[in-house]
Amino acid sequence: MERYKVIFEFNNGQEETSYYTENPSSRINDWLERENSQWVRLENAVINLENVNVIRVGLVKINGESEEFIEWV
Repeated sequence: MERYKVIFEFNNGQEETSYYTENPSSRINDWLERENSQWVRLENAVINLENVNVIRVGLVKINGESEEFIEWV
């Protein structure tokens, strides 16, 4: 099953990962265009975009507990 994997890399080097069934690029653009609210709710976390250094989106194929990288989006 293919999923979009979004990796948030924070200023301190830690990462938070979230998975989506549809391409989340427009959702991420909406988050980045916000001016007042910098908080974003993910599956298992709420993050402050002011603490995020890099956001990466990749397409992965999930096979049970393992995943295979397909391409960066």
